Amino acid sequence: MNPPDDNDRDSRPDITRLARDGPLKPPAPAADADATVPVRADADATVPVTGDPDVTVPSTPTAVLAPASLAPAPKAPKVVEAVALPIGYRLHEYRVDNVLGQGGFGITYLASDVNLNAKVAIKEYLPEQFARRATDVTVTPRSAGDEETYEKGLESYLVEARTLATFRHPHIVRVARFFEANNTAYMVLEYERGESLKNWWRKHADAPEVELLGLFGPLLDGLAVVHEAGFLHRDIKPDNIYVRDGDGSLVLLDFGAARRAAEEQTDASYVVTPGYGPIEQYVMGEQGPYTDLYAFGATLYWMVTGKKPAAAPDRMVFPDPMTPAVEAGKGRYSEAFLKAVDWALAPESKDRPRDVAEFRAALFAGHPEGVDLQTALTAGAVESEGQEGWGAVLRSPKLLKAKVGRGIAQVARPGSWPLAFKMTLAMVLAALAPMVITALYNYRGSVERVSAGELRNLEQLAASVAGRISQLLTDSRNLGMFLGNDEDFVAFLKKPTEAGKAQILAKLEGLVKANTDVDVVTLLDAGGTALTSTNKTVPGGNFKFRRYFQEASQGRPYTTGIIVGATAGASGAFFANPVKDEKGQVIGVVTLRVRASSVAAILEESRGTTARTAMLVDGDGILLHHSDPWLIYKSLAPLPPETLKAIVADQRYRRDSIETVNATDLAAAIVGAKKQGNASYASLTGEGPAIAGFAPVAGHDWVVAMGETREYFEAPLRELLRTVLYSVGIVGLVFLVLAVWFSRTIVRPIGELKDAAHALKSGDYDKATVRVRSADEIGQLARVFNVMIDVLRQRERELGKKKRARTGRH
Repeated sequence: MNPPDDNDRDSRPDITRLARDGPLKPPAPAADADATVPVRADADATVPVTGDPDVTVPSTPTAVLAPASLAPAPKAPKVVEAVALPIGYRLHEYRVDNVLGQGGFGITYLASDVNLNAKVAIKEYLPEQFARRATDVTVTPRSAGDEETYEKGLESYLVEARTLATFRHPHIVRVARFFEANNTAYMVLEYERGESLKNWWRKHADAPEVELLGLFGPLLDGLAVVHEAGFLHRDIKPDNIYVRDGDGSLVLLDFGAARRAAEEQTDASYVVTPGYGPIEQYVMGEQGPYTDLYAFGATLYWMVTGKKPAAAPDRMVFPDPMTPAVEAGKGRYSEAFLKAVDWALAPESKDRPRDVAEFRAALFAGHPEGVDLQTALTAGAVESEGQEGWGAVLRSPKLLKAKVGRGIAQVARPGSWPLAFKMTLAMVLAALAPMVITALYNYRGSVERVSAGELRNLEQLAASVAGRISQLLTDSRNLGMFLGNDEDFVAFLKKPTEAGKAQILAKLEGLVKANTDVDVVTLLDAGGTALTSTNKTVPGGNFKFRRYFQEASQGRPYTTGIIVGATAGASGAFFANPVKDEKGQVIGVVTLRVRASSVAAILEESRGTTARTAMLVDGDGILLHHSDPWLIYKSLAPLPPETLKAIVADQRYRRDSIETVNATDLAAAIVGAKKQGNASYASLTGEGPAIAGFAPVAGHDWVVAMGETREYFEAPLRELLRTVLYSVGIVGLVFLVLAVWFSRTIVRPIGELKDAAHALKSGDYDKATVRVRSADEIGQLARVFNVMIDVLRQRERELGKKKRARTGRH
């Protein structure tokens, strides 16, 4: 077999070359036979193709309007051709160290997480046909006509990144994080050390078929995970499959062209790599798992023949110009393997495998190592009799008679009794007395141990939820502090104008749109009057009576509990940050309201079961959240008169009184807690005794509690005790002697299996057989064992023939 020819090489740098040869310079554009290039569908468009016959022309239909800009610029920055970010540039906690590659949809960087001192790969969304890099490093559309297309592509990029981040499979590159910056989006990927399959195969082109299947089997499992999530990769090729340095396993990279399988293909630009992309990617036809399987088959075809298949449009003629794999790889690979490759490469999608499972079955069909053993076991199995359901038996006198007859016959033949019944009978009768004593003695201790373990679990769950809520509040606090130091806010508060108000409002609306957990952002003057807000009902209102304004107007940032807005009417946690002038004087306050629904969503999705209760309690003992909505804004214990008066006065919950649920035991344990712990209490919903684990929310006076009733977690133990007592009542001590007799029918065949296993270890296949004496589970196990020995003996013969053949060739 010939190695891949030079004309098929990808000139872009890869991760392996970087790890091996050191830092790279930002790559210059080069012709790439396997490049994927997005371009606009325009009858008059011209495509710059630098001598690359494999570049195709994707289409970009009309897109939706782009969202409002965060900060309007007085004039457009000067733009230059798309270039990489400079070395050393910081993207949040990541420092750009070098460029790994550049393609039609963006640039991939090698970067360092300065906090964790770890290497990562970062993909930047920069479709070179629609956008360029400006001199201020931001990414801008190439023209006004490209703006809608760019914005819609960016939105789709973020949606897909969010979904891809949920994939967890060892053979799919993991998306660790994604974020927006520089008017574009970035995807942070795990940094895989290795080399592309294209480079690796040049050095291992003589690998046998069995080794290839061992490599690609797990990769197919990873691709199946992507498909089950409703996504397609759409750009599988040797450059996008990496061979890890550590264990030599494969990992699927570069999901830049990925999209939902159910998406219309006319709503965004599409890409295709000549030779690897099927016809539906050229004509915007319906795509599915069979689309990726075509590319997978093309990759195997390239490994078999040394050349990629002809481009899909060129194959839509008769006869097909592509030499079938069964001809090109004849003599080196099995016919079943080559037929599976040709099946995946069928020009028409309807003629290909429909999913990974079908393709895998065909690919491994010629190998006993993959499926023949299972086939042999199935063929050698003795079908069980009498497996009809009791419903069918009772409706048929004939079946009922046969069932009763078989039952009587089994009673007369203990060797045919079910193994589980014999084991249970022997163990119960032999250990009857100690079992009764031990069960009663250990029940109470088991309840205590299970209770302690469950309390630890609830504590850990509460701590995890508290951490997530703390992070949500911290992110909002940081955003508020950023706004408080914004020069535009300072300038507007010093000299309010209508033009300035419109600019500030546009910025606020952009922030709310980018931060879905933030509901309302408002700018107040020094007197507490709302000058502008993302909620149209707020401007003009005065909020100096709110404590958050009073604290912030004194120069102190302040975060409230969850309160109900006086004007907007929705509930949320307010963060207020002072806005100061150059002299440090407070000239206004900016407030953000974090949606209470975001906090509630974190609590509810962490419950795990409806039998568990999620609670959030503030420093006064008010239930800010409870899984039972009726309990929200009630106090755990009666409030002191002064506290109750203050709550009613500032109308934080829009109530004239605060009811109490009189859970004083729970209130004493969790209100104002400074560290995590647990408590026992009476269920607030009247379901009896309950337990709860709790943990404080860092940076706030909130406490998260996760509770459940004792009945819930003690139920399995009570059921176990009940079962034991019933068994003791049924079984009598007089049958103890029978356990010894029944055990002989178990021990003897197990001993024979043990002797056969020892013979197998020594390679004596003739003695590695078991005599079948019964029809119970052990008898069935003996039959399966004998079939396995026959298959293994046949494999040894085949391997010997292959070894002798290879020795003869050399």
